[in-house]
Order: sequence, then C-alpha cells, then structure tokens
Amino acid sequence: MSLPPLSDQAARDRISSELAGTVFVEAGAGSGKTRALVDRVAALIGSGIAMENIAAITFTEKAAAELRDRIRRRLASTESRLEVGEERAEAALLQLDGAAVGTLHSFAQRILSEHPVEAGLPPSVEVLDDIGSQIEFEIRWRDFLDQLLDEPAMGPTLLRLEMLGVRLTHIRALAVKLNQNWDRLEGLTWAPGGLPPVDAADIEGGLRALAEAKGACAAGPEDTLFARLEAVERELARLEGCTDDVERIAIIRSAIEAGRGRGGGRQANWGAGDEGKASKAAATEALKSLAAPRNDRSDQPPSICVRILDRAAQAALEVLVARLAAFTLDAAEQRRAGGRLEFHDLLVRARLLLRHETRGPAVRTALRERYQRLLIDEFQDTDPIQVELAALLGCGDAAAGGVPWAETEPDPGRLFFVGDPKQSIYRFRGADIATFLEARHWTERQEHSRIEGLTTNFRSARPIIDWVNGVFGEMIQWSPGSQPEYAPLDSVRQPAPQGPPVTVLGADPVPIPGRAYAQELRRREAESVARAVAAVLRDGWQVDDGSPAAPSVRPARLGDIAILIPSRTSLADLEDALEAASIPFRAEASSLVYNTREVRDVLTALQAVADPTDELALVAALRSSLYGCGDDDLAHWRLACGGRFSLVGAQPESCPA
Repeated sequence: MSLPPLSDQAARDRISSELAGTVFVEAGAGSGKTRALVDRVAALIGSGIAMENIAAITFTEKAAAELRDRIRRRLASTESRLEVGEERAEAALLQLDGAAVGTLHSFAQRILSEHPVEAGLPPSVEVLDDIGSQIEFEIRWRDFLDQLLDEPAMGPTLLRLEMLGVRLTHIRALAVKLNQNWDRLEGLTWAPGGLPPVDAADIEGGLRALAEAKGACAAGPEDTLFARLEAVERELARLEGCTDDVERIAIIRSAIEAGRGRGGGRQANWGAGDEGKASKAAATEALKSLAAPRNDRSDQPPSICVRILDRAAQAALEVLVARLAAFTLDAAEQRRAGGRLEFHDLLVRARLLLRHETRGPAVRTALRERYQRLLIDEFQDTDPIQVELAALLGCGDAAAGGVPWAETEPDPGRLFFVGDPKQSIYRFRGADIATFLEARHWTERQEHSRIEGLTTNFRSARPIIDWVNGVFGEMIQWSPGSQPEYAPLDSVRQPAPQGPPVTVLGADPVPIPGRAYAQELRRREAESVARAVAAVLRDGWQVDDGSPAAPSVRPARLGDIAILIPSRTSLADLEDALEAASIPFRAEASSLVYNTREVRDVLTALQAVADPTDELALVAALRSSLYGCGDDDLAHWRLACGGRFSLVGAQPESCPA
C-alpha cells in the first residue's frame, strides 16, 4: 500500500534539495520536522559538506541523542548510500560521534572549549549541573545574607521592606531570578543613592476631602461609615511631627486597616433624597480615594495611602536590587575566573565571546569555517540568546559591532530553522514565542530565504485531525508578537474500524449538592474514565501501530491506553476507580512517582549521603518515616548533648551511651 500524494510534498522536496538559501520551516504536530532536518543533513553531506562542518542543535539531551541516532541510521541506510555516495556516507558516519549534534548549551560549551583564552576562561572548565548550581548558590547566598544583615547602611532598607511585607524568602527568590538572568544586568546603572524619606504629602489633600465629606453626616460616630472615616482620620493625624520612616509606614498601614469593613452607614444619616445619596457617595469615595486597600481586580486607581506605600517600596527595592545586582555579577565573574560555569553561563559567555570587539572577529571567522551549516530543531523553544548566537555565526561580520540580529542578513544557505509555535512549552526557561515570530519575519525579508510549511500529520487518523482543526482553528487566533495563525493539518492515516476516534466524557452536568462538590465530582470523573477503559477492552476498540503506508490494525491492549491528569489531586480517586473495575495500571510520570512521600524520603536520605555537608538534607532524612526521629529527639541531641548534624562528625563525650 502506498501513501496518497502529500499536500506538502513540494515543500519537503525543496527542504532536502534546495540548499542555497536560508530556510525557516514551520512544521505542524506529527509532520516529521526532525525527519526534515535529517533529510537536509543527508542532502548537505551529499553536496560535499562534511559532517564535522555541520552543527545540528536541538533543545533537550534526549532529543539530541535521538537526533544523532536518526542521522546515523539515515547515513547507514542503503537509500542514503545511493543518494549521498558510499564514501561520503562512510566518512560522515566516522565523524558523527565528534560532530556538533547536541543541545544549544553543549554547542555553547564547545565554542568556549575551542577558544578558552579568548573567552577569558581557565584551561580547565567544569559545567555545574542543576543540583551543583543550587548548592553553589546556597553557599553564596548564606554568606551574602550574613553580610547584608551586618551592613549598617542596609538596615533602614531591610526594615522598611519588612514593614511592607517583603520577607527574606522574597529577597532570596529575587536573587534566584537575577542569577538566572544575570546577563540582563550587565551595562545597567545601579546607583540609586541613599534611601529617600517616605513622602506622605499627598495625604493632606485626601484628609481635607475626608473632613469635608464627613461634615454631611448628622448622626456622627453612631453611623458606621462616619466611624470609619473618623478612624482613618485619627490614624493619619499621627503623621504630624512623625519623622521616622518605619513609623510612618506603620501609621499608613493602620489607616488602611481602620478604613476596612462593610459599614456603609445609613442613608438617612446623610440627608434626604438625592442630596443625601450624593453626600453618602461622596464620603464613600473620599474614603476609597484616601485609604482603600489594594485591589488588583479593580480598574480603579490605587488609593493615596497605597500609592505612598508603593513609592516607599519602590525606593527600598531600588537600593536592594542594586545590592543584589552587584552580588549577582560578582558571582558570575567568580564562576568565570574559577572555571565553574552554570548552564546559563555557557550561553552568555559564548555570546560575549562572539560579540567581543577585538577577539570576536577572529573567533567568528574560525567558527564559520568550522561550522559551515547551522541547523536548529525545536526552534519554537528558542530564546533571544539562541537566535543571536545563530545570527552571529550565520551572518558574518554584519552581526557584530552592536548591530541587532534582526537587522543583519544571513549568508545564503548557512542557516536552517524548524519548529512549531503551537508546541512552545518552555517559557519558564526563557523560550519566547515572540522571538520565533520575529525570526520568521526576519527570514521572510531576506532575498535568498524562504518559509516552508509542513502540514501532513503521520501520527493521528483523519477524524482526529478533523476534530483538532475544528476545535483549535477557533481557539488559536493570530495575535501580533504572541500567537501565530493556525495552520490546519492534513492526515494520511485512516481510522481504525472499531471504536470512536474522539469521544467526550462527563459532558452532561451532574447536580451535586453540599460542600463535597469537588470531591464527589472527582470520584464520578474517575468512574467515567474507568468505564471508558473497560469499554475499550470489552468492545475491542482497535489501534493501528503500523506505518501510514502499511497499517497494522489490532485490538487495543492496556499498554495502548494513557490517562493524563493535570495534578496529583485526582490520582487517588482514579486509582480507586481502576482498582474497583479490576483494571491493572501503573503511574509512570516522574512528576507523580517522585512526588510521593516514600520516594521523597529515600531521595532526601541519598542526598544526605551524597553531600555530607548538607545539614538540611540530613535533618530532613532523620525526621522522615525512614528513621522516625521527632523534633524533640533532634532538639535534645543538639541542645542537651551538644551533638552536630553531620554524618562524619564525632559523637560528643557528653552523649549518654
């Protein structure tokens, strides 16, 4: 059985045959975007470019290993031997293990290791993994925090932030974010000067409006609204003569609290008719304008008191961020000098090297001679550093000298991008769909460049693809800079004869009274899923695990069924429902397995063994179900016996046998 003609076959042919231009491929789900990249690699080798002169980059280590394996299998195939040539295919296979096929971070590490002197790195460089980076950060953070708390000049800033609800945990989280994006701090000016005083001058006008509105109430303090106005006025009157900033903040916060409440007052106390309504409304508005608490869900501007606190927080944060920025940049410089780089350091240091005014041109020339073609897979998960590295290597000296990458012109044929913007999921790692769209627009503007689209899906049957197009064609709407237009998919797989391709469970509403709504709803949902799984097995729903050209239809087995849940909240009910229906199952996702208490306890104990300096892990392991030490036991050991939380420490002599 042969496949019907593919609607995007012409694009696939151009990707693997027209090698002279920059190509940007937007590939739909299941359309074989990695296959397109492998086809282009094979075509480049067939054109005379050696494997060692090709850099193929993808996003994760697992994807990189799969990409390398697919290139190997392709070059070893009889088809490739005929297309590429026996000698070229054999030479490429010999060079493949040393070729630049890997993640962006590994490629950046390769650049730095090939030019360590130019990058200002020591001869030996160690790349810290995530755990190593966290340990190093914790050590630096503890030392820095001790210094910060001991600095007299930082005392007023930290005290003010404490009064405004900023805790040390918040400051640490900010330091983590700055460390993850330290390159954005370079070149910025961090000189806010001293901490300015809390400026509460705006309150005077608000108090006048409050006093004027209060005069319209005939009942005085007996009216609840009047009482709130008076309480706010009384609190803010304490500001007169107050010169201590911390006390000022405390007074303003007290005023906000005094104005809280539902006491709206009686209409009769504020006058009759429309005039009374207007007076009461004016009093309410004066109170809101002066001392209403923050309400992020309202489109009303913040009150005067909130604005004063915001300005005070902003001033204190500017001082703190300046200090944190210096700490962050110093740490990055220490990692460079010591040759102990984090993953983000690899990208930033590689970019700095290629950008360097004096050393950069020679390095770029050497790298462009070494890596004549740069192919990037999973480009939807790109970030600004990745696309800039591609431009610096693909656009000659036009990309240097501070010229933004989007204003450069790539050398024809040097760059190849492939990705699917609808599958971008790594925003938390810096991926930015706006960068993807900008790169696509950049390619469109070039004379020797083109955009290709792959829309044929090889994974799913036609009814599923029709459903996907119908649903997501409505949901995904083009938005400049944030969302591409939806590209409908085609399918070459025919539906299995038995079983619906798409079905919806729980579409009918079920009235569930009482406060146990969520719990009962989860139970019923789980039972619906279990019944559906039982129906799949009982009725012989069919699956096709062959290729589109050679279908292999058979009845579904349990191993063909996957149940996806958004969180562990539903897992217990789902397990109960499956067990009640006598359906065997296993939880496979690491986010489920590794978050169980038992596995967390084992991992904590292993962490304490692996790093004897980690007192926190040791104490956590002792408190776990593995060892069962209570807090009283641990406190007695530390305080009464003088013991240390250390696996290698000696037992105190005072400790009883």
